[in-house]
Amino acid sequence: MHYLVARVSQEEQKEALPAQKLRLLDYAEKYGWSESKDFKYIEIDETAHKEDRRMFHADVIEPLLKEKELVIVVFDKIDRFTRDSGSEVRHIITKLVKDGRIELHFPHDNLYINRDSPAADLFRLEIGMSLAGYYSNAIRDNVKRRFSQMLNDGIWIGRAPIGYYNYREFDKNSGKIILKEIKLDPERQHLIRKGFELRSTGLPYKSIAKSMKKAGLRSRTEARIPISAGQWEQILNNPFYVGVMVYKGTEYAHNYPRIIDQWLWDKCQDIKNQRSNGKTKYNSKEYLLKNLKCHDCGYSISFEGPKSKGGYIYGKCTEYGGKHGAMRIREDKLLEQIREVLSSITIPKKELPWLVSEIEKNHASEQEYYLRNRKRLEKEYEDLDEEVQELFRDRKQFKGHMEVFENMVKEIEIKQKMVLEELKDHSNGDKAFVVGASYILDICSRALELFDAESSKVEQKRYLLDFILQNLTLDGKTLRFNLKMPFDAIALMSKQGEWYPLQDSNLRPSVPKTDALIR
Repeated sequence: MHYLVARVSQEEQKEALPAQKLRLLDYAEKYGWSESKDFKYIEIDETAHKEDRRMFHADVIEPLLKEKELVIVVFDKIDRFTRDSGSEVRHIITKLVKDGRIELHFPHDNLYINRDSPAADLFRLEIGMSLAGYYSNAIRDNVKRRFSQMLNDGIWIGRAPIGYYNYREFDKNSGKIILKEIKLDPERQHLIRKGFELRSTGLPYKSIAKSMKKAGLRSRTEARIPISAGQWEQILNNPFYVGVMVYKGTEYAHNYPRIIDQWLWDKCQDIKNQRSNGKTKYNSKEYLLKNLKCHDCGYSISFEGPKSKGGYIYGKCTEYGGKHGAMRIREDKLLEQIREVLSSITIPKKELPWLVSEIEKNHASEQEYYLRNRKRLEKEYEDLDEEVQELFRDRKQFKGHMEVFENMVKEIEIKQKMVLEELKDHSNGDKAFVVGASYILDICSRALELFDAESSKVEQKRYLLDFILQNLTLDGKTLRFNLKMPFDAIALMSKQGEWYPLQDSNLRPSVPKTDALIR
């Protein structure tokens, strides 16, 4: 029994499901496959929640693992297979292909993968997934940019800290949110200020927690539990109460009312610094492999040295989980292994033209999805524009409630601004895909050169290794790792010396019947 899989992971892709199904059924008809006898059509809708990705496991992966004979799994395009190079799905299916238990068919991309596929075909698959993943990451970047803009505008993007609360106002007719705001919590704000005042006198967090419990301060949860000493430590070191919000280590001034004054905040910080006297901080040296883990126990590899000029740096497992005979090894011996890896992914310059052409083929396929998103955003902007015009046509009904009217218009304008930002990103999408793939090729052609360059700093070398390797561990005196996609395919092509596809290797298979495809 073969599998024809139609799959969507975003809301805007739902309307493409019927077209996917039609193309998959046409493919089955071309080879004379009968739905009742030869194949099973599976439709996966993962748009509701990320947890719904388990549908793919239940409907596709688990049945595949139980199959006894060779199975052909057909996806319309490569990006319907997976956009995540490190996903569990990708690793399971890749192993099934290598074991000769399944074949992957991508009719739209004219690509067919089995255990005997040449390295060039595997490279096409890897590049296709890389570009699909690059697009997904670009969309996530849009969200990050919107968050960044809101923070720069003084708008907090998360849950308000205790002493404040998140206020939402809904439209009575549509039920849509027309106003989001953070307001002072009348029940708790004065108790939060009292906590700061107690801290300014030198009281420890535990004493403040005990005092505020007696004063009646409780959490905003349904259980309404007292605030612990650990929570008070977070509260009293949160600058939000003095007008500054911190997001991922960066400070932004916010537009909300302050609960405490600057002088009180400064006084509490002085108390914190006084209590920290005598404590020291360990500033570790910038060892290149400082994030290396032990393959045996999972604990960190500790590096030290050199203790004398011209001496060596040594690494050894901390063995915090128990002694297991870990050995000391010189860092330079590990770096020799790293250089061998970087040499294995070096692409000969004469092969670059063909690889660029393969990237362009995959890129053309991605653009269809990209253009559909752009059309959706343009329509969304037009719909929002119509909403604004409708509000102005009916503004008389807001007589006496002009504040509500202005808030509704402001909310729509914010949404339009976000849509425009997304459109701007999409307009640059064509360049983004090519630049992303070209960057990978450039890394492969100069990886060892970049690593050994005298001008390269430790953090730059570490970034290079993180970009290429994953699951890096030390097993005795040997580094264990996985090459990230598509570097694993490039290493395979380099090892086999297969930089060009075999004659007609990507042409549609000529076998018309199901039985003939089963070895």
